[in-house]
Amino acid sequence: MKNKQPQNLFRLPLRKLKKLLLFAKGAVVGDGKERRNWFGRGFIYLSLFGGIFLLAIFPVKIIEAQDSAQIKESLSQRLDEIQRKIEVYSGQIKQKEGETISLERQIDILENQIKQTELEIQQTELAIQEVDLNIGEKEKEISGFNIEIDKKKVVLAEYLRTFYEYDQVSLPELILKTENFSDFFNEIQSLENVQTKIQSAVNDLKSLKQGIEDQKNALEEEKDEQSRLMALQGIQKMAYQGKEQEKQNLLSQTKGQESLFKKLRDKAYFDIQSIKNQIYMLDGVGISMTLEKALGHAEYAGAKTGVRPAFLLAILKKETSWGTNVGTGNWRRDMHPRDHSAFLDICKRLGVDPDQMPVSRKPSYGWGGAMGPAQFLPATWLSYEGQIASATGHNPPNPWDIDDAFVEAGIKLAKNGASARTYDAEWKAAMIYFAGSRWNKSVYRFYGDSVMELASAIQEQVNAIRGK
Repeated sequence: MKNKQPQNLFRLPLRKLKKLLLFAKGAVVGDGKERRNWFGRGFIYLSLFGGIFLLAIFPVKIIEAQDSAQIKESLSQRLDEIQRKIEVYSGQIKQKEGETISLERQIDILENQIKQTELEIQQTELAIQEVDLNIGEKEKEISGFNIEIDKKKVVLAEYLRTFYEYDQVSLPELILKTENFSDFFNEIQSLENVQTKIQSAVNDLKSLKQGIEDQKNALEEEKDEQSRLMALQGIQKMAYQGKEQEKQNLLSQTKGQESLFKKLRDKAYFDIQSIKNQIYMLDGVGISMTLEKALGHAEYAGAKTGVRPAFLLAILKKETSWGTNVGTGNWRRDMHPRDHSAFLDICKRLGVDPDQMPVSRKPSYGWGGAMGPAQFLPATWLSYEGQIASATGHNPPNPWDIDDAFVEAGIKLAKNGASARTYDAEWKAAMIYFAGSRWNKSVYRFYGDSVMELASAIQEQVNAIRGK
């Protein structure tokens, strides 16, 4: 390469040669004895700036990281402690459920369930605090990436300024200002080294931008987790109130007498017509029907997907009953922008006005935008659309249609194992339905447990309706 330098340099266009000389170690200015090293000077300035910056923030970041780690450790210990207490109550409930049915047994079960739910509400609150910390960390990491990108941009701006200044010098002037050809070619060699650093800086910028994207995705996941936990807390509070009310009603109706409890239970079981006419309400979406009619829709979906009808009814009841915001929103205001195109596509193919189609309202946390009785987000609905159409014959299927919605829920539950119809398989499918990939976190156990409890109660009513 060195043997070719004299020939190649004089053949290069002036502008290209100037670009090659962009970061040469220096050029003689004035009488040729005074040197200015633009790159060296800029690099030193920027290095000093970066060093001072790091010295200023590094101790703070260490302290913040230590504080965050300590808080997380404390939260983790408290969560473990609460989980142990929850398991004690769960064991006591299972033991009582194995005993002969009696008023005393039923009151004991309710009291244990109330105490267990109180602990689960505390557990969820701690989990929310933990997620809040994670969100704060992700936001700081994104901010840190932005700061690093700004620093890299400052370096590149200095490079561009240097290039501009060299661009003002003609080739003859540049050659004359160097003391000898040896210095001139040394500058070229230095340029090659700097060009390597430039490429490295460009790669760093690409890496930093990718890092920001990764952290933004992670932040979005944490916010989704926050939304799920807030929804779970709402379910738990409703369950707590429901158990308290059930206990008070039981004591009021039986007056603490075993004989009255037996009569009450017998009446509830053998009054089949009353069970058939019992209202099954999907509260949040404003859909109500008799239990017998709801069972018909669930049995239709069960025949198509293999999912137990009572379990499917329990899932849909839980999904629509936890919040009053379900089905009272508008896509423009309440739906995440990422779901807009999918929602509009669904509405266009159904031939409906998107502004007239109800979706879940945006709560105080996260986003709304879920559709119909099964409360699916648009993108999720589209991912199952082909299977729904094959099962129901509706093409395109309609998320606001009860049969289409029930079948879609059944397809998703079956995919996660519910078609096995065992307790464990259904419990796991319910957990995945609610929490996705984080289904195995202990804080979400309440959801699976409460769905299975409701499914058991509905199954008793189904058995009475079907004469089993």
